[in-house]
Amino acid sequence: MSNLKVLIIGAGLGGLTLAQSLRRAGIDFAVFERDRSPFDRPQGYRLHLDEDGINSAREVLSPELRALFEATSQRTEPFTTILGTDLSILKQIHADTQDGRGVWPTHDGPPEHANVDRATLRQILLAGLEERVHFGKVLDRYEQADHGVVAHFADGSIAKGHVLVGADGIRSAVRRQREPGCDTVDAGITAIYGRVPIEAVTAIVPKETLNDIFAITSDERKVFLGMGSVRFPIEPSTAARKLAPGTSMRRQDDYVACIVGGRHEFFPNNLHGAEGEALQRVAAETIGAWPDGAASLVRAGDPSAFFRVEMYTSVPCSLDEPTNVTLLGDAIHAMTPTLGRGANVAMRDGALLGRALKKVAADEAMLADALAEYERQMLDYGFAAVREAARIGQERMAQNSLRD
Repeated sequence: MSNLKVLIIGAGLGGLTLAQSLRRAGIDFAVFERDRSPFDRPQGYRLHLDEDGINSAREVLSPELRALFEATSQRTEPFTTILGTDLSILKQIHADTQDGRGVWPTHDGPPEHANVDRATLRQILLAGLEERVHFGKVLDRYEQADHGVVAHFADGSIAKGHVLVGADGIRSAVRRQREPGCDTVDAGITAIYGRVPIEAVTAIVPKETLNDIFAITSDERKVFLGMGSVRFPIEPSTAARKLAPGTSMRRQDDYVACIVGGRHEFFPNNLHGAEGEALQRVAAETIGAWPDGAASLVRAGDPSAFFRVEMYTSVPCSLDEPTNVTLLGDAIHAMTPTLGRGANVAMRDGALLGRALKKVAADEAMLADALAEYERQMLDYGFAAVREAARIGQERMAQNSLRD
């Protein structure tokens, strides 16, 4: 199997982390993404990266792309800020250290945290993969074949490889076939996401809100307003010209991502299909009884940038005996965003699976053992994060328990 080829279904952060790892190792791969382009649908704005996400990027990216990643990441103080509904600071909670011992290189000093723009990070992870990523490819099914696996797509095309990786998100077609008993459930939460220019926020919130990982406030209903800043040390398109020539990057301005969320029943029933300005109005009205600052912050956002999400979570499960088909990220352990860990765990999956596949490329007899060890680790830390996200979600936003 010296000519190992890997089929990656899904071009999210985890799948692209794996792709970059394979690229650096000289392993053949192809990525198939159902969306028609990288920007086909909104998937959120600001992301918090902890040591899993930061070290994954450092491990898999080329020196030029690594420098671009560092230059476009906002380093934050290691706190979550808890605000009152009047946006005054109640307390700051120190971020728990994620246990990466034995996974990442040790370093002096406290754990690192960064806020990044999701679209910018995705562009960095896509750089250099242009000929390997195929958009508009919807997986229908896969089948085992002699010495490999065949992916069948909805447009009638097929792709052949030795290993297939489901990185295709919470509605994973790969998971449904590999392990149909692994389910996802409604977390009971609706959230409306938006973007607010940073200059419109600075006069409304305390400065700590823009320096810490995240800020959140909630009322007696557990309806919440969350805020996370994205401030670019070097504007992305400028950084690309300086640090990774030839890399195409969209211009981005500093902003604050805002999220208004809570139990489904606190939002109108007729939001399906609502867009932009209508969602912005609903978000502001949902916290309209709070002191004026909170709703004013929402109203200061870009009306076209608001979108709605109904949150789901995976239910912890096990996988059957390892095959040449495996999973990563939300395709197996999707979680609600209360920990800020989803992207980090997906990127860790991609980096660790890349390490496993390098062993397989060197010795085909390693396939079963390498994937079994990857899956053992991934299920352990992945579902630990799912459970903790659910626990905190119950406390902070009345999320359904995993038993519901």
